Amino acid sequence: MSQEKVDAYKIEKKGRKARIAKHKRNVKIAKCVSLVLLLAVCSLVGWRVYAAKHPAADAAATEISEDVVPAAETVDGTEATSDNAEETTTEDTTTEDTTEDAAAEDTTDAN
Repeated sequence: MSQEKVDAYKIEKKGRKARIAKHKRNVKIAKCVSLVLLLAVCSLVGWRVYAAKHPAADAAATEISEDVVPAAETVDGTEATSDNAEETTTEDTTTEDTTEDAAAEDTTDAN
C-alpha cells in the first residue's frame, strides 16, 4: 500500500506547477471580471441616485431646448413667426431686384 501512495504522490507532484499556475490565472481573471462588474453596478446606482436627487437639471435642459426653436428673432428685435419670416425674405429679394434695376438704368442713362 505504501508503494501506491508513493506512485500517486509522484503523479500529483509531476503536474503540480501547471495546476497551480492555471488556478492562479483563473483567480486573477475572476477578480478582474468581478471588479469591472462591481464598478459598473456602482456607477449605475450612483447615476440613478444623482438623477433622482437632481431632477431640475434634467427638466431645465429639456425646457431650454424647447425654448430655442420659438425664440428666433429678426434683426429689429421682434419675434419672427413663419409669416413674418416669409415676408422678410420677400422684401429682401424685392429690394435687391430694385437695386439691380436702378443700377441698370444708371448705366443706360450714362450712355
